This record gives sequence, structure tokens and C-alpha cells, in this order.
Amino acid sequence: MAGIPVFQDSPDNLKSLQYGYDGTTVRTLKLDTSGRQVIATDIGTSVEVSATDLDIRNLSNTQDNIVVYGNDGTDNQALKTDASGRQIIATDIGTSVEVSATDLDIRNLSNTQDNIVVYGNDGTDNRALKTDVTGILQVAYTKTFTNATQNITTANSYAGSTARDISLQGQYSFFVNNTGANSATAKVQISPDNTLWIDDSSEFEVAAGEAAILSPSRFANYTRVAYKSTVEDSSTTADIIYQAQA
Repeated sequence: MAGIPVFQDSPDNLKSLQYGYDGTTVRTLKLDTSGRQVIATDIGTSVEVSATDLDIRNLSNTQDNIVVYGNDGTDNQALKTDASGRQIIATDIGTSVEVSATDLDIRNLSNTQDNIVVYGNDGTDNRALKTDVTGILQVAYTKTFTNATQNITTANSYAGSTARDISLQGQYSFFVNNTGANSATAKVQISPDNTLWIDDSSEFEVAAGEAAILSPSRFANYTRVAYKSTVEDSSTTADIIYQAQA
């Protein structure tokens, strides 16, 4: 009858249900036949958990192991060791090499048993620097040659050819080749800074179809040829050729 308490003194008949909530529906908690709660895993299957499955203790290397993984860029791979437990390291060429204490020669280098090869580059390949039997570095002396031609047209006033940096040149000369129909006047100039130009030779008249060689007599960082028409309003063309050797 409603409102009347019910007392039960028989445990077999005194039962209650426990519920959980799955986010949508209230569900009865599930037990196995021994009364142990059944726990569902993430993959949808159930696994029974009992006290004998829980081995709570300090780990021991005689009965336990932990696998350590690395990633090869795509998959996780277990790190590999040899039979002695030493890690095997893979080289860039895909083969494996075992590293042990005997492979590590950690000490100060000695010139009686060690050597270091020093390389330079020839513009294409790396080359080992060469010494003689006494250890003196062997140096190959190489000369360089510069050849440059500038086409010019003279006017009534002096103009300067392209400035040439002669700071590291051993020998240098200018050739003025008059390719026009009128005479040209030329002289050599030098400069410490490519701005202040000072005459370093007298004037040379180069007739039509003729050529002349001009060289500075004193040293400065830069040199050039100054040129103009010999006769006013009678311009001509010329090639100014610069050659230098270092």
C-alpha cells in the first residue's frame, strides 16, 4: 500500500540497482557473475579488472621491461639494442653501427698519433692543403690577368675613362687606339679615392688611325685616361684598352 514502509529481513530478497550516465541515457552498471564491475575500454570491448590483474610494486629488470620508441617520420619504431643492451645507432647510409666504450677515444690530441686534414676549395672541389715533409704549407703562385676595352667619343673638354683599381696590380698599361677620322689628345690621371684626379703624364696626341701606350709613373689607388678632341669641334672615336697583371 502506498505510504507504508516495507521491511525485509532476507538479504537474498533485499537488492538495489546502481546507475551511471553515458551522456545521453541513464544506464544500469554492469557486473559479472561474481559481482565484479565490468569496465568498458575505449575500443568498445569489455575487460574484467580484478585484484590479481593489478601488480603494484617496484619494477625489476629481472622480470620487467619498458620498450622505448622513436619516430622515423611516419611510424613509431622501438629503439634497438644489441644482446648486451647497448643501443644500436643507424648511420646516414642506412647501415647500423655499434657504439661501445672502446670506440670512444676521448683524450687530448697528439701530433705523434693524430692528424687533422684542412681543406680549401678550388671553386669546384674541396682540396686538402698540402705541406712538405717538414710541415711547411706549399703555396702555388698564380698570376691574374685583366683585359678591358672601353669605346669612347671625344669632345672639346676632357672626359675620364672608366677608373681602374690598381691597388693590387703589379703591372698595368692603357692603349689608346684612335678609330676615328680626327686626332685625339690623351693623358694619364691617378686618384687616391676615385674622386680627386691628378694628372700623371703630359698630353699625348693620337692621330687618326694611330695608337699610343700610356702608363702611370706614380702609384695611387685608381688610374684612368683623360681624353678630348685635339681640334675643337672635331671629335673622333677611340678604344681605350686597359691591361693589368697581378
